[in-house]
Amino acid sequence: MPPKLRSLRTWILGAPLMVAGAALAQAPATPPAQTTPPVAATPVAPAAPPSPVSGIRNKIAADDLLSAESILEVHKAKYGEDGPWLNGYGWLARGALLLGETDKAKRYAEDVRAICANQIAGGADLAKDHDLEIALGAAIEVKAQLIEKTTDTHSLEHRVPGGAKAATDYLRGELAQLKSAPVAFRSRLNKRIDMMTLVGQPAPELIVDDWLGEKPSTLAALKGKPVLLFVWAEWCGDCKAQAAALASVRKRHAGQGLQVLAVTRFYDDDSLRVKEKARVDSVWKAVYPEVGTIPIVFSTASMERYGGSSTPTFVFVDRAGIVRRYTPTRLTEAEMERTAGTLLR
Repeated sequence: MPPKLRSLRTWILGAPLMVAGAALAQAPATPPAQTTPPVAATPVAPAAPPSPVSGIRNKIAADDLLSAESILEVHKAKYGEDGPWLNGYGWLARGALLLGETDKAKRYAEDVRAICANQIAGGADLAKDHDLEIALGAAIEVKAQLIEKTTDTHSLEHRVPGGAKAATDYLRGELAQLKSAPVAFRSRLNKRIDMMTLVGQPAPELIVDDWLGEKPSTLAALKGKPVLLFVWAEWCGDCKAQAAALASVRKRHAGQGLQVLAVTRFYDDDSLRVKEKARVDSVWKAVYPEVGTIPIVFSTASMERYGGSSTPTFVFVDRAGIVRRYTPTRLTEAEMERTAGTLLR
């Protein structure tokens, strides 16, 4: 083929490809994105201020009250006198008492008590404000402990009462004023009263709302037998840690008539009680199988009366129905055994 014809043929065959290539070069690789109106971002709630409580407690544990005071001062400068600040202030009062700074403890407790009173007078609700509840409880407990440590003093002008009786009278006066306070708060003040007065007194009778396991006997009906009350909560890790020791002591003395009763209360709303009761039953069977089937008493009144704000709490009652030991803490098996042994003599 002549050269001119060959070139013309090449141009004719290649022309569509060049046109197509040009078209492809001009076409966008992807369809243009559909433009939509911008969506307003959902506002994010500001994070709650950090609580100074853990830092304060750590410093108190290290016998460093000055640093604890500094932590609270810095928090106040940043966030003002908010709920966590008030809670931390209550912990300062407790720390000052623990470390022997009684003048500071007295001043801090009185200040916290006054702040709480003002907030309550302004409509604050203890049941809805956990920081307020904790701070008020701390202030009242610290003052009660200071009164307990003080002996009666007399002068020509007036008498300043002191000792356990005066401290108990003060706590009962506070309870009378705060009748509508949450159960946990009232239990806390009763715990302090029980620590001073319950040993040597007849064990308060259980007021049964409901139960699991064996039907509970009244304490009056159990006279003649030693009784161990295990005040607990199904979610309480410290309670669960006592399962093995409790089981060992019960088995060791079952033949001598030792009676063990578990006392708890309903924490959820009334509408959820069926589910809560089933959950308590499930936890007991899973965690406390070696303790065995014992009466599990649900009683709000008894948890309050026995100071069940701290769980576990152990109440040892002798054959005559008299409380011989009241301990709102964990116990080693050896300590539990030692006390149980005294009930059996």
